[in-house]
Amino acid sequence: MKRFVLLSAIALLAIGLSGCGGKDEELGNVGKDNPEAAKDIKGDLLVWGSSAGDTVNELFQKKYPNVKLILDTPSKHEDATIVALAAGSGAPDVVELSQAHYWKFRTVDGLENLLAAPYNAVDLRKDFVDGAWKMSTTLDGKKLFGIPWRYTPYVMFYRADIFEQNGFPSDPKEVGKYVSDPEQFFSMAMKMRSKGHYFFRSLGNMSTFTVGDTFFNSKMEYIRNTESYVKSLDYLKRANQLQLVFSGTKEETDQAVNNGRLVAYFGGLYRVSTFQDGSKSEAYGKWKVTTTPFGQVYGQGYGTYSIPSQSKNKEAAWEYIKFITMGEEALKENLKTAQISPYRPSWNLPEFKDTKDPAFGGQNTLAFGASIMDGMKYEPMVKADDSASDVWDEIVDEGLKKNMDSRALMQQAQEAIEKKLAAEIAEMKKFVAK
Repeated sequence: MKRFVLLSAIALLAIGLSGCGGKDEELGNVGKDNPEAAKDIKGDLLVWGSSAGDTVNELFQKKYPNVKLILDTPSKHEDATIVALAAGSGAPDVVELSQAHYWKFRTVDGLENLLAAPYNAVDLRKDFVDGAWKMSTTLDGKKLFGIPWRYTPYVMFYRADIFEQNGFPSDPKEVGKYVSDPEQFFSMAMKMRSKGHYFFRSLGNMSTFTVGDTFFNSKMEYIRNTESYVKSLDYLKRANQLQLVFSGTKEETDQAVNNGRLVAYFGGLYRVSTFQDGSKSEAYGKWKVTTTPFGQVYGQGYGTYSIPSQSKNKEAAWEYIKFITMGEEALKENLKTAQISPYRPSWNLPEFKDTKDPAFGGQNTLAFGASIMDGMKYEPMVKADDSASDVWDEIVDEGLKKNMDSRALMQQAQEAIEKKLAAEIAEMKKFVAK
């Protein structure tokens, strides 16, 4: 990939296979004990933004006793990394990137291409969910700038007991199938509403699984101009008109989750902690989790570990990334907080396969999450998406208040976005054409 000028990034800084993996998939040697080889890895290792947690980092340190792990992360570390890449110095050995910042790194040089030697990560692709792998590639698809460690489905948590009391399915598979039909979902929602129940904490919850986060594809073509987006806007309008959104303070909303006024809760699968023992949920064991309405599966909560080319200890950096993303000890620890890895062999861990969550009536929430990963709709974000989102939100919010025709609203939003971001879109189109 030809070098892309970083000035635009600096200027900016200044101003979504069913089932678990096959039985023959093994974790291999990653994370296994190999004391002699580990002793050869040494030196300082500066890591920015790691979500691994103290326990996982201590396990890494135990395996690699001659590596001095330095977890000294600056504020806004992704932005600090961009600045360091442009300056040619100051970058860490390893940096974790979260989904909101991928677009900043998909068109710049300065991160190691893990497909190339000595990493040769191309051999790992078969072990990862395809969408998770693609999100960690450059815009032109030629380089892999990191290894993904989490790829979280956006799901619907629901009160199975209240669903059943009102004559609706309560089994996760049956509920998922039922709400995938828009008419059935709105019919259910209307009945629930007549009983004093709500479905959403905000329309933003609904937007996540109807329109997603992206506005452009990898060729920088605008994508929010199809019939599916007309329907999505129709769904938002209906939810607004039927008053399916609970309006209240955070404290009032939490109470509504506890007492059943809110019969659904939307979020990344890691939100299971909201309903587990010691959390705010008083309806322990009465919740279950399934796919979101209308049949689309989106995601919320992605993470990737990368190695800046400035790293002075690339060997240790690569060992750290492999340990965090594919090491058995790290994978087991992450499962405790429902951080599901897109690394398929991890789905065969007993801690994954055999987990029955009492907070969800014994449902295996981890296996459920893995079963829908391959169907997740994910279009990697680009720089223009961040700016387009503000324009879209403003126009759509106003359009919903006026009950504007969905097709006209969609066209108005597209025209406004393409006009405001014309220069930025043209710049990115030149890049992808190289």
